[in-house]
Amino acid sequence: MGIRRVVTGHDAKGKAIVVSDAELAPSGHGPESIWATDRLPALPDAGTRPEFAGPLIPLPGGVHVIRLVFPPYFAPDDWADSADPVQAAAAAMAQMSSSVAIVDDPNPPGTYCAAAGFTGFHATASVDCLMQLTGESVCLLEDTEIRLTPGDWLVLNGVVHAWRNDSNQEAVLIGVIAGAQHGGAPLRAH
Repeated sequence: MGIRRVVTGHDAKGKAIVVSDAELAPSGHGPESIWATDRLPALPDAGTRPEFAGPLIPLPGGVHVIRLVFPPYFAPDDWADSADPVQAAAAAMAQMSSSVAIVDDPNPPGTYCAAAGFTGFHATASVDCLMQLTGESVCLLEDTEIRLTPGDWLVLNGVVHAWRNDSNQEAVLIGVIAGAQHGGAPLRAH
């Protein structure tokens, strides 16, 4: 399913106008960007696309609106042989780091837990406000699984987490990501 994005702005006389009305092509991988900015906008403006370094996490004070789709039975554990937790988590981290700005984590890969999806644990310098639109998804924390169904909202405050989809249907979320300062994942006491 494509995304129709209508962008408004102001013309030279200050009148509110539609700047663009277009269908966004699906990216085919990772979150789909709807609108993003790396800094607080100054309004009124012409509705031109703001600067955004991306790919996913905006700079502190910036905002990114995304659609996130997890295919049926999505699990980061499938990215590598999960028989060796350290190797599997390192492989998943390498896969994610091409599209997600991940904060420093002093904890050894694969040490958070052994639940399905454990290899995808990561944290970002952001506050992520996500709503489950269709299907169901599972957000993993160290010792908690949060099952989301349509209409549920989740606010991730820069915590270490991972995602999974246990069902045979796509899991679609819409989210607003606010860039934040982050000092890195805390060292866990073992």
